[in-house]
Amino acid sequence: MKLAATGSSVIGPAHEQDSLPNQDAVMVHGIQNGWCIAVCDGLGSREKSHIGSKKAVQQVRYILRRREPIVTALEISQSIQSTWLDQFGDNTQSYETTCLWAHINSRGRGKAAQVGDGLLLVKANGVFRSITPLRDGFGNQTQTLAQAKTTDWVTKEFQLSRPGDGVLLMTDGISDDLIPDQLEGFFDVIYQQLKSSNKRRCKQWLTKELKNWTTPKHGDDKSIAGIFRTE
Repeated sequence: MKLAATGSSVIGPAHEQDSLPNQDAVMVHGIQNGWCIAVCDGLGSREKSHIGSKKAVQQVRYILRRREPIVTALEISQSIQSTWLDQFGDNTQSYETTCLWAHINSRGRGKAAQVGDGLLLVKANGVFRSITPLRDGFGNQTQTLAQAKTTDWVTKEFQLSRPGDGVLLMTDGISDDLIPDQLEGFFDVIYQQLKSSNKRRCKQWLTKELKNWTTPKHGDDKSIAGIFRTE
């Protein structure tokens, strides 16, 4: 079995025009012949959310490197949230961010979770599913690491059993523009690109695609990361 992973994050045109930082953060990291990934989206209304999102992907990496493999996706998520909260004391609202993460071990066993906006896609045993529930409430309301309850986390555990299986995470700068019945096709395009190149070249391709996003004048930051079984 062979696994491959990639990811990219680009600043949105609106933030670039206003000289604001990219409020998204992405992480792709190898762990014991497996991979972990994360994408986090800082709330635009919070002045330090770009720091919060970067700290969140750091905490995902930290927790996944130290946790035992038998720990559940929810327990990992709770540890990520707890260590993130510890970074900011009583001022967490200034750093609010969503968080999506995934880990695939060397045997293809996967865990993934999401709190807040974005999209979590999984293909296991050749069956594609969107794990993210339909959005409930107003479009500008989302859960974050600063305020989410245990029940706000969406988790999934799965097995990558054949080539083409994988997990894909993205922030809402991408997911809000995708049509539901085209999600599997989008997933497969990224898999094919990664399979036919490598992590670095696929990242370059993803970055170019995100910078030239097809929705005119789409101002939001955009981040994406995925892990796929290629053999």
